[in-house]
Amino acid sequence: MIHGYSGSNPRVRGLRRLARDRGHRHERRSFLVEGPGLVAEALDVGLDVRMVVVPESSVEELDDGPTLGALLRRAEATGADIGTVPDLVFDGLTTTGSPQPALAEVGFVDVDLDVLFAGVEPGHPLVVLVGLADPGNVGTLLRSAEAFGAFGVLLVGGVDPYNPKVVRAAAGSAFRLPFALVGDDGAVEALERLAGAGIGAWATVPAGGASMADVATTDGPLALVLGNERHGLPDDVVAGCAGSATVATSGSVESLNVAVAGSVALYELCRIRDDGNA
Repeated sequence: MIHGYSGSNPRVRGLRRLARDRGHRHERRSFLVEGPGLVAEALDVGLDVRMVVVPESSVEELDDGPTLGALLRRAEATGADIGTVPDLVFDGLTTTGSPQPALAEVGFVDVDLDVLFAGVEPGHPLVVLVGLADPGNVGTLLRSAEAFGAFGVLLVGGVDPYNPKVVRAAAGSAFRLPFALVGDDGAVEALERLAGAGIGAWATVPAGGASMADVATTDGPLALVLGNERHGLPDDVVAGCAGSATVATSGSVESLNVAVAGSVALYELCRIRDDGNA
């Protein structure tokens, strides 16, 4: 059944807060997913899709539309509430300049550290993000981590992975790749837990570190630790790692964007792993 909601409806106001209020997201343990494609991916992997809304102008597509109508029927079959809102209200819920005609409230997907560490696979790194501030970088690294075979991601402080910009940039990877969250002051303790789980942590530094080939040939599972865009990794975090690694560059470039550096490093580890298994 499709409900018609006004902009003053409490559920609709709640969706607006999910898009803009980190505290509200974590209190409800749910986040906003924008666009039919991402809503479909959330359904594909069995996430807790609680509510889906579309603009009233799309109503004609809902009864027999091969895409949007089918999407809503799938969501309704899982128990999600389905509704329409006036177009101006819908535009106010989204966080993009060109909104796509569907958005959903979805339950949180992060896991406990013990669950994350249980997925360790030799040759497949864990990605540790310490204090990253840019949503696009976090989303890109989640996507690269999945693409290049990481077994999971640990986020220590920094931007909320449920920020709509992160969710969009991750392009569905945040739905499929296990990740865990640790507070801003939990980096050193997290490294200790990594060591206790037999995972060797490698701090990425702009210069002077080991090559990715050297990192890839170390024994046992490994973690690639990446730091804040402006300040890099704190000294105590670097000191708490088993070693440091540097992505090799040529020319006069002083350093790489963290998402680029992390993606290149993950690609190198993936290539070396695959060459070794050939």
